[in-house]
Amino acid sequence: MIRACLLIALVGASPVQAQNNTPISAIEWLSQPSLAPIAERKVTAPENNPEKIPAKIIISNLKTNKDEKYGLIPQEISGIPENFWTEIDSDTLHQLLMNQPRSNLPSADDLLIRALLATTAGDTNVLLVRVETLVDRGAVQAAYSLIKQAQIENIQSFELFAKTALLTNNVEEMCVRLNGARHLSNNEALRVYCQLHSGSRTIARINFSALKALGEFGPITSTLLAASLNKENKKNFTLPEVNLPTMTPLDFHLWNNIGQTVPTKNLPISFATLGLKKSSTWLEKIQATERLSITGSLPADILLQTYNSGEVATSGGDWDRVLAVQALNRVLSDPIIDPSNELNYFWETQQDKKLIATLSRAWSDRLLEFSTTNIDNDLLFQMQVLSRQNAFPFKMTMKRLQNKHQLLSPKVFKEVMSMFDKEIFVSKEFRAINILKAMRFISKALNGDRLALSKAILLYREMGLTPLAQQLAMEFMIIGNLNDS
Repeated sequence: MIRACLLIALVGASPVQAQNNTPISAIEWLSQPSLAPIAERKVTAPENNPEKIPAKIIISNLKTNKDEKYGLIPQEISGIPENFWTEIDSDTLHQLLMNQPRSNLPSADDLLIRALLATTAGDTNVLLVRVETLVDRGAVQAAYSLIKQAQIENIQSFELFAKTALLTNNVEEMCVRLNGARHLSNNEALRVYCQLHSGSRTIARINFSALKALGEFGPITSTLLAASLNKENKKNFTLPEVNLPTMTPLDFHLWNNIGQTVPTKNLPISFATLGLKKSSTWLEKIQATERLSITGSLPADILLQTYNSGEVATSGGDWDRVLAVQALNRVLSDPIIDPSNELNYFWETQQDKKLIATLSRAWSDRLLEFSTTNIDNDLLFQMQVLSRQNAFPFKMTMKRLQNKHQLLSPKVFKEVMSMFDKEIFVSKEFRAINILKAMRFISKALNGDRLALSKAILLYREMGLTPLAQQLAMEFMIIGNLNDS
Protein backbone atom coordinates (compact mmCIF):
# COMPACT_ATOMS: atom_id res chain seq x y z
CA MET A 1 0.00 0.00 0.00
CA ILE A 2 1.38 3.33 -1.04
CA ARG A 3 1.61 5.82 1.79
CA ALA A 4 2.75 9.40 1.45
CA CYS A 5 4.42 10.79 4.52
CA LEU A 6 5.62 13.80 2.56
CA LEU A 7 3.66 17.05 2.43
CA ILE A 8 3.86 17.71 -1.25
CA ALA A 9 0.69 19.15 -2.70
CA LEU A 10 -2.95 19.42 -2.19
CA VAL A 11 -6.08 18.09 -3.68
CA GLY A 12 -8.52 20.37 -1.91
CA ALA A 13 -8.87 22.52 1.13
CA SER A 14 -10.49 22.01 4.48
CA PRO A 15 -12.91 24.63 5.77
CA VAL A 16 -10.22 26.13 7.99
CA GLN A 17 -7.45 25.92 5.43
CA ALA A 18 -9.57 27.37 2.67
CA GLN A 19 -10.03 30.52 4.70
CA ASN A 20 -6.29 31.16 4.69
CA ASN A 21 -5.58 29.98 1.13
CA THR A 22 -3.20 27.34 2.47
CA PRO A 23 -3.06 23.89 0.90
CA ILE A 24 -3.75 20.67 2.71
CA SER A 25 -0.99 18.11 2.71
CA ALA A 26 -0.93 16.41 -0.60
CA ILE A 27 -1.56 13.81 -0.38
CA GLU A 28 -3.22 13.35 2.76
CA TRP A 29 -5.38 12.04 -0.02
CA LEU A 30 -2.68 9.62 -1.22
CA SER A 31 -2.11 8.29 2.29
CA GLN A 32 -5.72 7.29 2.80
CA PRO A 33 -5.98 3.62 3.83
CA SER A 34 -8.41 2.98 0.98
CA LEU A 35 -5.84 3.50 -1.77
CA ALA A 36 -4.80 0.25 -3.35
CA PRO A 37 -1.38 -0.97 -4.36
CA ILE A 38 -1.86 -0.34 -8.04
CA ALA A 39 0.61 -2.77 -9.51
CA GLU A 40 1.89 -6.28 -9.22
CA ARG A 41 5.01 -7.66 -10.84
CA LYS A 42 4.83 -6.58 -14.46
CA VAL A 43 4.22 -9.15 -17.18
CA THR A 44 7.18 -9.32 -19.56
CA ALA A 45 5.61 -11.15 -22.48
CA PRO A 46 5.76 -9.16 -25.73
CA GLU A 47 2.69 -7.39 -26.98
CA ASN A 48 2.19 -9.26 -30.24
CA ASN A 49 -1.37 -8.27 -31.01
CA PRO A 50 -2.20 -5.06 -29.20
CA GLU A 51 -5.89 -4.27 -29.14
CA LYS A 52 -6.75 -1.43 -31.46
CA ILE A 53 -7.41 1.92 -29.86
CA PRO A 54 -10.77 3.57 -30.69
CA ALA A 55 -10.90 5.45 -33.96
CA LYS A 56 -9.30 8.90 -34.20
CA ILE A 57 -6.89 8.26 -31.31
CA ILE A 58 -3.38 8.16 -32.69
CA ILE A 59 -0.56 6.77 -30.62
CA SER A 60 3.00 7.69 -31.49
CA ASN A 61 6.35 8.12 -29.85
CA LEU A 62 6.19 11.86 -29.36
CA LYS A 63 9.41 13.83 -29.33
CA THR A 64 9.04 14.88 -25.74
CA ASN A 65 11.74 16.81 -23.97
CA LYS A 66 12.71 14.35 -21.26
CA ASP A 67 13.87 17.22 -19.08
CA GLU A 68 10.31 18.56 -18.93
CA LYS A 69 8.77 16.94 -15.89
CA TYR A 70 5.89 18.37 -13.90
CA GLY A 71 4.03 17.09 -10.89
CA LEU A 72 3.38 17.26 -7.16
CA ILE A 73 4.06 13.65 -6.17
CA PRO A 74 7.40 11.94 -6.87
CA GLN A 75 7.25 8.82 -9.02
CA GLU A 76 8.52 6.57 -6.22
CA ILE A 77 5.50 7.58 -4.13
CA SER A 78 2.82 7.81 -6.82
CA GLY A 79 3.70 4.59 -8.63
CA ILE A 80 2.83 6.29 -11.92
CA PRO A 81 5.28 5.70 -14.82
CA GLU A 82 7.27 8.73 -15.87
CA ASN A 83 6.06 8.38 -19.47
CA PHE A 84 2.38 8.02 -18.49
CA TRP A 85 1.16 11.11 -20.40
CA THR A 86 3.59 11.13 -23.35
CA GLU A 87 1.82 8.60 -25.57
CA ILE A 88 -0.71 10.89 -27.23
CA ASP A 89 -0.71 14.50 -28.34
CA SER A 90 -2.13 17.20 -26.07
CA ASP A 91 -5.18 17.93 -28.27
CA THR A 92 -6.29 14.30 -28.25
CA LEU A 93 -5.56 14.02 -24.53
CA HIS A 94 -7.69 17.09 -23.89
CA GLN A 95 -10.58 15.61 -25.87
CA LEU A 96 -10.34 12.30 -24.02
CA LEU A 97 -10.16 13.79 -20.53
CA MET A 98 -12.86 16.40 -21.04
CA ASN A 99 -15.23 13.75 -22.42
CA GLN A 100 -14.40 11.11 -19.83
CA PRO A 101 -17.65 9.75 -18.29
CA ARG A 102 -18.23 10.86 -14.71
CA SER A 103 -19.95 7.66 -13.60
CA ASN A 104 -17.10 5.58 -12.25
CA LEU A 105 -15.76 3.76 -9.20
CA PRO A 106 -13.79 5.32 -6.32
CA SER A 107 -10.57 3.43 -6.99
CA ALA A 108 -10.66 4.33 -10.69
CA ASP A 109 -11.14 8.01 -9.85
CA ASP A 110 -8.32 7.81 -7.29
CA LEU A 111 -5.92 6.46 -9.90
CA LEU A 112 -6.80 9.25 -12.33
CA ILE A 113 -6.24 11.95 -9.68
CA ARG A 114 -2.98 10.27 -8.69
CA ALA A 115 -1.80 10.28 -12.31
CA LEU A 116 -2.77 13.94 -12.78
CA LEU A 117 -0.69 14.91 -9.73
CA ALA A 118 2.28 12.58 -10.34
CA THR A 119 5.64 13.88 -11.52
CA THR A 120 5.72 12.76 -15.14
CA ALA A 121 7.25 13.78 -18.45
CA GLY A 122 5.42 15.93 -20.97
CA ASP A 123 5.55 19.36 -22.49
CA THR A 124 3.72 22.46 -21.28
CA ASN A 125 0.67 21.71 -23.42
CA VAL A 126 0.23 18.34 -21.70
CA LEU A 127 0.67 20.03 -18.33
CA LEU A 128 -2.08 22.53 -19.16
CA VAL A 129 -4.44 19.67 -20.05
CA ARG A 130 -3.70 18.03 -16.69
CA VAL A 131 -4.35 21.33 -14.90
CA GLU A 132 -7.63 21.88 -16.74
CA THR A 133 -8.74 18.34 -15.85
CA LEU A 134 -8.03 18.95 -12.16
CA VAL A 135 -10.06 22.17 -12.33
CA ASP A 136 -12.89 20.32 -14.04
CA ARG A 137 -12.95 17.83 -11.16
CA GLY A 138 -12.85 20.54 -8.47
CA ALA A 139 -9.22 19.99 -7.43
CA VAL A 140 -8.41 23.66 -7.94
CA GLN A 141 -5.79 23.97 -5.19
CA ALA A 142 -3.81 21.15 -6.80
CA ALA A 143 -4.31 22.72 -10.22
CA TYR A 144 -2.97 26.06 -8.97
CA SER A 145 0.10 24.42 -7.43
CA LEU A 146 0.75 22.42 -10.59
CA ILE A 147 0.44 25.23 -13.13
CA LYS A 148 2.88 27.38 -11.15
CA GLN A 149 5.58 24.91 -12.22
CA ALA A 150 5.18 26.01 -15.84
CA GLN A 151 6.61 29.01 -17.63
CA ILE A 152 3.52 31.21 -17.85
CA GLU A 153 4.51 33.33 -20.79
CA ASN A 154 1.61 33.38 -23.23
CA ILE A 155 -2.12 34.12 -23.27
CA GLN A 156 -3.17 30.46 -23.15
CA SER A 157 -1.14 29.53 -20.07
CA PHE A 158 -1.94 32.77 -18.26
CA GLU A 159 -5.68 32.36 -18.87
CA LEU A 160 -5.61 29.01 -17.06
CA PHE A 161 -3.30 30.37 -14.36
CA ALA A 162 -5.69 33.27 -13.78
CA LYS A 163 -8.64 30.89 -13.58
CA THR A 164 -6.98 28.72 -10.94
CA ALA A 165 -5.86 31.80 -9.00
CA LEU A 166 -9.39 33.21 -8.94
CA LEU A 167 -10.89 29.86 -7.93
CA THR A 168 -8.42 29.51 -5.04
CA ASN A 169 -8.44 33.13 -3.87
CA ASN A 170 -4.79 33.58 -4.87
CA VAL A 171 -5.65 36.81 -6.61
CA GLU A 172 -2.78 39.00 -5.40
CA GLU A 173 0.00 36.99 -7.06
CA MET A 174 -1.93 36.70 -10.31
CA CYS A 175 -2.76 40.40 -10.49
CA VAL A 176 0.77 41.54 -9.68
CA ARG A 177 2.02 39.37 -12.53
CA LEU A 178 -0.58 40.69 -14.95
CA ASN A 179 -0.03 44.32 -13.98
CA GLY A 180 3.67 43.85 -14.75
CA ALA A 181 3.06 42.05 -18.06
CA ARG A 182 -0.27 43.13 -19.49
CA HIS A 183 0.38 41.34 -22.80
CA LEU A 184 -0.32 38.04 -21.02
CA SER A 185 -4.08 38.61 -21.19
CA ASN A 186 -6.49 40.06 -23.72
CA ASN A 187 -9.28 39.98 -21.13
CA GLU A 188 -9.87 43.69 -20.59
CA ALA A 189 -12.20 43.11 -17.63
CA LEU A 190 -9.50 41.10 -15.87
CA ARG A 191 -6.96 43.82 -16.62
CA VAL A 192 -9.17 46.48 -15.03
CA TYR A 193 -9.94 44.23 -12.06
CA CYS A 194 -6.26 43.57 -11.41
CA GLN A 195 -5.40 47.24 -11.72
CA LEU A 196 -8.08 47.94 -9.12
CA HIS A 197 -7.04 45.04 -6.89
CA SER A 198 -3.26 45.41 -6.93
CA GLY A 199 -2.52 48.64 -8.75
CA SER A 200 -4.02 52.10 -9.01
CA ARG A 201 -7.74 52.73 -8.59
CA THR A 202 -7.36 55.96 -10.57
CA ILE A 203 -5.76 54.20 -13.53
CA ALA A 204 -8.34 51.42 -13.29
CA ARG A 205 -11.14 54.00 -13.52
CA ILE A 206 -9.53 55.74 -16.51
CA ASN A 207 -9.03 52.42 -18.34
CA PHE A 208 -12.54 51.28 -17.52
CA SER A 209 -14.11 54.47 -18.88
CA ALA A 210 -12.13 54.29 -22.11
CA LEU A 211 -12.81 50.57 -22.68
CA LYS A 212 -16.48 50.94 -21.82
CA ALA A 213 -16.79 53.67 -24.45
CA LEU A 214 -15.26 51.24 -26.95
CA GLY A 215 -17.83 48.58 -26.04
CA GLU A 216 -15.31 46.14 -24.59
CA PHE A 217 -17.57 44.91 -21.78
CA GLY A 218 -20.87 43.11 -21.71
CA PRO A 219 -23.68 44.75 -19.70
CA ILE A 220 -23.30 42.57 -16.60
CA THR A 221 -19.50 42.84 -16.44
CA SER A 222 -19.71 46.57 -17.08
CA THR A 223 -22.12 47.14 -14.19
CA LEU A 224 -20.11 44.94 -11.79
CA LEU A 225 -16.85 46.69 -12.65
CA ALA A 226 -18.46 50.10 -12.28
CA ALA A 227 -19.87 49.17 -8.86
CA SER A 228 -16.48 47.80 -7.77
CA LEU A 229 -14.73 50.98 -8.87
CA ASN A 230 -17.25 53.16 -7.05
CA LYS A 231 -18.04 51.25 -3.87
CA GLU A 232 -18.83 54.43 -2.05
CA ASN A 233 -21.70 55.06 -4.49
CA LYS A 234 -22.73 51.48 -5.17
CA LYS A 235 -26.28 52.20 -4.00
CA ASN A 236 -26.63 54.28 -7.14
CA PHE A 237 -26.15 51.20 -9.32
CA THR A 238 -28.98 48.94 -10.42
CA LEU A 239 -27.31 45.55 -10.15
CA PRO A 240 -28.19 42.83 -12.66
CA GLU A 241 -29.70 39.49 -11.73
CA VAL A 242 -27.14 36.85 -10.79
CA ASN A 243 -26.82 34.59 -13.83
CA LEU A 244 -25.48 31.26 -12.59
CA PRO A 245 -25.20 29.50 -15.99
CA THR A 246 -22.81 32.16 -17.32
CA MET A 247 -20.92 32.80 -14.07
CA THR A 248 -17.14 33.03 -14.48
CA PRO A 249 -14.54 33.06 -11.70
CA LEU A 250 -14.00 36.77 -12.37
CA ASP A 251 -17.75 37.44 -12.13
CA PHE A 252 -17.80 35.61 -8.80
CA HIS A 253 -15.08 37.87 -7.42
CA LEU A 254 -16.74 41.00 -8.78
CA TRP A 255 -19.99 40.09 -7.04
CA ASN A 256 -18.08 39.37 -3.85
CA ASN A 257 -16.20 42.65 -4.23
CA ILE A 258 -19.43 44.62 -3.91
CA GLY A 259 -20.67 42.57 -0.97
CA GLN A 260 -22.99 40.22 -2.85
CA THR A 261 -22.55 36.58 -1.86
CA VAL A 262 -23.11 34.02 -4.60
CA PRO A 263 -23.82 30.48 -3.30
CA THR A 264 -21.63 27.87 -4.99
CA LYS A 265 -24.03 24.94 -4.65
CA ASN A 266 -25.48 25.33 -8.17
CA LEU A 267 -22.26 26.45 -9.83
CA PRO A 268 -19.82 24.03 -11.51
CA ILE A 269 -17.76 21.96 -9.09
CA SER A 270 -14.69 24.06 -9.89
CA PHE A 271 -16.29 26.78 -7.71
CA ALA A 272 -16.86 24.46 -4.75
CA THR A 273 -13.68 25.42 -2.88
CA LEU A 274 -14.92 29.03 -2.83
CA GLY A 275 -17.84 27.71 -0.77
CA LEU A 276 -15.43 26.87 2.05
CA LYS A 277 -14.58 30.47 2.90
CA LYS A 278 -14.89 31.73 6.46
CA SER A 279 -18.17 33.53 5.83
CA SER A 280 -19.87 30.41 4.41
CA THR A 281 -22.52 28.76 6.54
CA TRP A 282 -21.93 25.32 7.98
CA LEU A 283 -24.41 23.83 5.51
CA GLU A 284 -22.66 25.51 2.58
CA LYS A 285 -19.36 24.02 3.74
CA ILE A 286 -20.95 20.58 4.06
CA GLN A 287 -22.40 20.80 0.55
CA ALA A 288 -19.07 21.93 -0.89
CA THR A 289 -17.04 19.19 0.81
CA GLU A 290 -19.58 16.57 -0.29
CA ARG A 291 -19.23 17.58 -3.93
CA LEU A 292 -15.44 17.60 -3.79
CA SER A 293 -15.16 14.31 -1.90
CA ILE A 294 -17.41 12.44 -4.34
CA THR A 295 -15.06 13.25 -7.23
CA GLY A 296 -12.02 12.18 -5.22
CA SER A 297 -10.77 15.77 -5.07
CA LEU A 298 -10.89 16.04 -1.28
CA PRO A 299 -9.78 13.49 1.35
CA ALA A 300 -12.67 11.68 3.01
CA ASP A 301 -11.55 12.59 6.52
CA ILE A 302 -12.04 16.28 5.75
CA LEU A 303 -15.64 15.54 4.76
CA LEU A 304 -16.20 13.74 8.07
CA GLN A 305 -14.53 16.59 9.96
CA THR A 306 -16.91 19.05 8.31
CA TYR A 307 -19.99 16.98 9.22
CA ASN A 308 -18.87 16.90 12.87
CA SER A 309 -17.89 20.57 13.15
CA GLY A 310 -21.28 21.79 14.38
CA GLU A 311 -24.51 20.89 16.15
CA VAL A 312 -27.72 20.40 14.20
CA ALA A 313 -30.54 22.57 15.51
CA THR A 314 -33.31 21.26 13.26
CA SER A 315 -34.23 18.25 11.13
CA GLY A 316 -35.42 17.48 7.64
CA GLY A 317 -33.69 17.70 4.27
CA ASP A 318 -29.91 17.95 4.39
CA TRP A 319 -29.92 18.01 8.18
CA ASP A 320 -31.28 14.45 8.38
CA ARG A 321 -28.20 13.35 6.47
CA VAL A 322 -25.91 15.25 8.84
CA LEU A 323 -27.65 13.81 11.90
CA ALA A 324 -27.27 10.30 10.44
CA VAL A 325 -23.54 10.78 9.88
CA GLN A 326 -23.02 12.16 13.38
CA ALA A 327 -25.00 9.32 14.98
CA LEU A 328 -23.06 6.65 13.13
CA ASN A 329 -19.78 8.40 13.89
CA ARG A 330 -20.56 8.21 17.63
CA VAL A 331 -21.53 4.54 17.65
CA LEU A 332 -18.53 3.48 15.55
CA SER A 333 -16.29 4.71 18.34
CA ASP A 334 -17.17 1.59 20.35
CA PRO A 335 -16.82 -1.74 18.49
CA ILE A 336 -18.79 -3.50 21.22
CA ILE A 337 -22.01 -1.66 20.33
CA ASP A 338 -24.07 -3.09 17.49
CA PRO A 339 -24.31 -0.20 14.97
CA SER A 340 -27.12 -1.77 12.92
CA ASN A 341 -29.79 0.85 13.68
CA GLU A 342 -27.47 3.75 12.96
CA LEU A 343 -26.22 2.04 9.80
CA ASN A 344 -29.74 1.59 8.47
CA TYR A 345 -30.59 5.23 9.21
CA PHE A 346 -27.36 6.43 7.60
CA TRP A 347 -27.93 4.32 4.48
CA GLU A 348 -31.50 5.57 4.06
CA THR A 349 -30.58 9.26 4.28
CA GLN A 350 -27.84 9.22 1.63
CA GLN A 351 -29.45 10.61 -1.49
CA ASP A 352 -26.16 10.42 -3.39
CA LYS A 353 -24.95 6.91 -2.70
CA LYS A 354 -21.39 7.83 -3.68
CA LEU A 355 -21.13 9.49 -0.28
CA ILE A 356 -21.40 6.05 1.31
CA ALA A 357 -18.12 5.01 -0.32
CA THR A 358 -16.46 8.29 0.63
CA LEU A 359 -17.47 8.13 4.28
CA SER A 360 -16.60 4.43 4.47
CA ARG A 361 -13.03 5.48 3.77
CA ALA A 362 -13.12 8.09 6.50
CA TRP A 363 -14.28 5.44 8.97
CA SER A 364 -11.98 2.70 7.65
CA ASP A 365 -10.07 1.86 10.85
CA ARG A 366 -13.21 1.90 13.00
CA LEU A 367 -15.32 -0.11 10.56
CA LEU A 368 -12.75 -2.89 10.37
CA GLU A 369 -12.75 -3.28 14.16
CA PHE A 370 -16.25 -4.75 13.92
CA SER A 371 -16.62 -8.46 13.33
CA THR A 372 -19.15 -9.36 10.66
CA THR A 373 -19.31 -12.79 12.26
CA ASN A 374 -20.75 -11.33 15.46
CA ILE A 375 -22.74 -8.60 13.73
CA ASP A 376 -24.65 -10.00 10.77
CA ASN A 377 -25.24 -6.74 8.95
CA ASP A 378 -24.83 -6.64 5.19
CA LEU A 379 -24.53 -2.84 5.18
CA LEU A 380 -21.60 -3.03 7.61
CA PHE A 381 -19.86 -5.59 5.41
CA GLN A 382 -20.30 -3.49 2.27
CA MET A 383 -18.92 -0.39 3.98
CA GLN A 384 -15.96 -2.43 5.23
CA VAL A 385 -15.24 -3.55 1.66
CA LEU A 386 -15.45 0.04 0.42
CA SER A 387 -13.36 1.39 3.27
CA ARG A 388 -10.02 -0.18 2.39
CA GLN A 389 -8.54 -1.81 -0.66
CA ASN A 390 -8.68 -5.61 -0.62
CA ALA A 391 -9.55 -5.78 3.07
CA PHE A 392 -11.13 -9.24 2.63
CA PRO A 393 -10.28 -12.32 0.53
CA PHE A 394 -11.32 -11.48 -3.01
CA LYS A 395 -13.22 -14.58 -4.18
CA MET A 396 -15.08 -14.97 -0.90
CA THR A 397 -16.15 -11.32 -1.00
CA MET A 398 -17.28 -11.46 -4.63
CA LYS A 399 -19.33 -14.59 -4.00
CA ARG A 400 -21.01 -13.09 -0.92
CA LEU A 401 -21.88 -9.86 -2.74
CA GLN A 402 -23.25 -11.73 -5.75
CA ASN A 403 -25.35 -14.06 -3.60
CA LYS A 404 -26.80 -11.12 -1.70
CA HIS A 405 -27.66 -8.78 -4.58
CA GLN A 406 -27.60 -10.89 -7.75
CA LEU A 407 -26.29 -7.82 -9.57
CA LEU A 408 -24.86 -9.91 -12.39
CA SER A 409 -26.47 -12.78 -14.19
CA PRO A 410 -24.82 -16.16 -13.40
CA LYS A 411 -23.27 -16.17 -16.87
CA VAL A 412 -21.80 -12.68 -16.58
CA PHE A 413 -20.57 -13.31 -13.02
CA LYS A 414 -18.77 -16.44 -14.20
CA GLU A 415 -17.23 -14.47 -17.07
CA VAL A 416 -16.04 -11.72 -14.70
CA MET A 417 -14.47 -14.18 -12.29
CA SER A 418 -12.78 -16.05 -15.13
CA MET A 419 -10.88 -12.88 -15.99
CA PHE A 420 -8.98 -13.28 -12.71
CA ASP A 421 -8.07 -16.90 -13.42
CA LYS A 422 -6.98 -16.21 -16.95
CA GLU A 423 -3.26 -16.43 -17.60
CA ILE A 424 -1.98 -13.19 -19.08
CA PHE A 425 0.24 -13.68 -22.11
CA VAL A 426 -0.13 -10.21 -23.64
CA SER A 427 0.95 -7.16 -21.67
CA LYS A 428 -0.27 -3.62 -22.14
CA GLU A 429 1.62 -0.53 -21.09
CA PHE A 430 0.50 1.21 -17.92
CA ARG A 431 -0.15 4.53 -19.63
CA ALA A 432 -2.88 7.12 -20.01
CA ILE A 433 -4.61 5.75 -23.10
CA ASN A 434 -5.15 2.31 -21.57
CA ILE A 435 -6.23 3.67 -18.18
CA LEU A 436 -8.79 6.00 -19.78
CA LYS A 437 -10.04 3.17 -21.96
CA ALA A 438 -10.46 0.91 -18.91
CA MET A 439 -12.37 3.67 -17.10
CA ARG A 440 -14.74 3.94 -20.06
CA PHE A 441 -15.42 0.22 -19.86
CA ILE A 442 -16.30 0.61 -16.17
CA SER A 443 -18.67 3.48 -16.94
CA LYS A 444 -20.38 1.35 -19.58
CA ALA A 445 -20.75 -1.48 -17.07
CA LEU A 446 -22.26 0.86 -14.47
CA ASN A 447 -24.69 2.11 -17.12
CA GLY A 448 -25.98 -1.36 -17.94
CA ASP A 449 -23.44 -3.06 -20.23
CA ARG A 450 -22.34 -5.56 -17.57
CA LEU A 451 -19.99 -7.46 -19.90
CA ALA A 452 -17.88 -4.30 -20.21
CA LEU A 453 -16.68 -5.03 -16.66
CA SER A 454 -14.86 -8.11 -17.95
CA LYS A 455 -13.12 -6.01 -20.59
CA ALA A 456 -12.02 -3.48 -17.97
CA ILE A 457 -10.69 -6.18 -15.64
CA LEU A 458 -8.72 -7.84 -18.42
CA LEU A 459 -7.19 -4.53 -19.49
CA TYR A 460 -6.16 -3.64 -15.93
CA ARG A 461 -4.62 -7.08 -15.51
CA GLU A 462 -2.76 -6.78 -18.81
CA MET A 463 -1.22 -3.59 -17.40
CA GLY A 464 -0.09 -5.54 -14.33
CA LEU A 465 -2.73 -3.97 -12.07
CA THR A 466 -4.48 -7.06 -10.70
CA PRO A 467 -4.82 -5.76 -7.08
CA LEU A 468 -6.56 -2.67 -8.43
CA ALA A 469 -8.75 -4.77 -10.72
CA GLN A 470 -9.87 -6.88 -7.75
CA GLN A 471 -10.88 -3.84 -5.71
CA LEU A 472 -12.71 -2.34 -8.69
CA ALA A 473 -14.68 -5.57 -9.15
CA MET A 474 -15.76 -5.54 -5.49
CA GLU A 475 -16.66 -1.85 -5.64
CA PHE A 476 -18.71 -2.53 -8.76
CA MET A 477 -20.74 -5.21 -6.97
CA ILE A 478 -21.70 -2.67 -4.28
CA ILE A 479 -21.97 0.63 -6.14
CA GLY A 480 -23.61 -0.96 -9.18
CA ASN A 481 -26.31 -2.29 -6.85
CA LEU A 482 -26.69 1.14 -5.20
CA ASN A 483 -27.18 2.73 -8.62
CA ASP A 484 -29.89 0.20 -9.42
CA SER A 485 -31.71 0.65 -6.11
